[in-house]
Amino acid sequence: MKVLKFKTFFFLFFFSFSVCAYDYALVSTGKNSNILVGIADNHKEREKGLMFLDKLTNSNGLLFLYPESKIINIWMHNTVIPLDIIFIGENYKVLSIKEGIPMSKKIISSEFNVNAILEIPKGCSKKLNIKKNDIITWTVINKEKKENIRYYHCLDN
Repeated sequence: MKVLKFKTFFFLFFFSFSVCAYDYALVSTGKNSNILVGIADNHKEREKGLMFLDKLTNSNGLLFLYPESKIINIWMHNTVIPLDIIFIGENYKVLSIKEGIPMSKKIISSEFNVNAILEIPKGCSKKLNIKKNDIITWTVINKEKKENIRYYHCLDN
């Protein structure tokens, strides 16, 4: 019983530390420069997403990470920025790309089990040439490393 408690304590301590230490990810499809996105890796962050933001200023979007592969349903309620919503399954494979219409309450479903969702401004997936079946990978970084990274910004014309 003590071993189980220690393992639980260690896992919770390590997980909470890693959540605090890493706030961004560099995302790459292997075809282009990295894009910098925020990370939503807990229930509260995933629930809020990009709601109530008028524009993206510190990143190119948001990467939602899930602890287990499952069908995910999202909506754009209170989200002002039009988005490309990229559903990513096992082995980092793009399963689908959908359009997020600002303020819509229509449910957008992954249709298949996913491990991650990448939300970037509408049109970015075309600019970055991201397509279904592509492989998208990411490297988690902390705030300090973010300041020294040059990255492709989808909003630049």
